[in-house]
Amino acid sequence: MTHDYERVRVHCAAALWEIGGDSEAPTVPEVLLQAWGQNPSTANHVVACLDRMGPAARPALPQLRAELRYLQRRGRYRGIDTDEDLQRISRMLIERLD
Repeated sequence: MTHDYERVRVHCAAALWEIGGDSEAPTVPEVLLQAWGQNPSTANHVVACLDRMGPAARPALPQLRAELRYLQRRGRYRGIDTDEDLQRISRMLIERLD
């Protein structure tokens, strides 16, 4: 969870969530959001994990809202498809978590 590379931290946090579930709720969102903030190309993996987390993902609401305000393509490889997936899942999560 303290690896220098953001992608490694994202995958570790996602695995930790899959293994520990709600007992890891204080740690996993924090790690995911830090990695996303440092490396926007992790966004698709982050929102996929947040989607699986349900209500425990509520701390991500500000970052999800901020993501929708960006004008440029973001997410994995800055591709159109990945950006549209990122936006779609972000909107869905915001609606579900509000």
